[in-house]
Amino acid sequence: MFKMKHLGVAAALILIAAGAMASNFRAADQVYVPVAGHVVSGSATFVSDMWVSNVSTTDKVSVSVIYTPQGQSVTPQYFDNIITLNPGERKEYVDFFPTVLGQNTAFGSLIFNACLQGADCINTQDANGNSPNFRPIAVFSRIYSIPAGQTNPAGQPTLGQDMPGIPWYNFVSSRQASAGLGEVFIAGLRNTGTSGAVGTYRGNIGVMNASQYSTTTLVLNLYSGSTPGTALATQQITLGPLGSLQQNVSAMFPAFAAGPTATNAYVTISQTNSVPTADAPQSCLPDGCPGFLAYASVLDNSTQDATTLEAVYEKSLSDISGALDAIYGSAGSGKSNIRRAVKRSH
Repeated sequence: MFKMKHLGVAAALILIAAGAMASNFRAADQVYVPVAGHVVSGSATFVSDMWVSNVSTTDKVSVSVIYTPQGQSVTPQYFDNIITLNPGERKEYVDFFPTVLGQNTAFGSLIFNACLQGADCINTQDANGNSPNFRPIAVFSRIYSIPAGQTNPAGQPTLGQDMPGIPWYNFVSSRQASAGLGEVFIAGLRNTGTSGAVGTYRGNIGVMNASQYSTTTLVLNLYSGSTPGTALATQQITLGPLGSLQQNVSAMFPAFAAGPTATNAYVTISQTNSVPTADAPQSCLPDGCPGFLAYASVLDNSTQDATTLEAVYEKSLSDISGALDAIYGSAGSGKSNIRRAVKRSH
């Protein structure tokens, strides 16, 4: 069983966390997939395919998986060393839950942990949850639907969306609030009609507690993109360790009722009141190493076509002192003057 990594407020970690997604850094020894499943819902069965890549060209790795069913207070399930990858190997898993985890009904989050094969990655961890035997992997997933009653995705028409694996250093944390990195927003939310209505859209919002060492409360504020000064609605969601919740935007924000003007909305998500668990290590006190993930989807009510909406920091990477140099190199590296590659149009 792997321990979750602790994200501190050291400058280097802040820079990496802020810049990782912008630069498409996805590889890590611990990777989150915030929503995945194999579950029947309405007239469709939803399944998830996974691609797991060993980015080490020299080491064979064993990958363990933590599956946490969706819910605000749930118990994770651990699948130790269930995947083996040779150096540089990429594997594709169609319908991941039944084919790899043996779960025929499942819906929730996945966490992938990679270790040098045959090495000890548990007893070699330091106070921050790091081990010299950890090895980096990358994970990509697609969650999609097939017709209800079908159990094999092969040969079936599908509708789906991407759900990239998120490296541990890219979760959001209240510990970063003083640096302006304790809150994210998701734009593009619509609720212009109900399922089946042509030319209309609906939306879902998902949140996940990324820490196994705390119970945390997330504060979600919904705004109109054209009048951002006042929140249309506010919702607080309390999640136990690794707990997650996905809801239709109408259920999460009843004031944002379906209608032709319910569009161009965005939601901000921040974290408060993180309470450590009884087994939280000393280095995670007093707040249980808080962290969270957030995502959303917008769906065409007629075709059921879905688009993933990612969470975004309001802070620009270039506003953080030293961040660009940390990623692209300092003066003289050949990349530090990258802005000069394009001439401004005005």
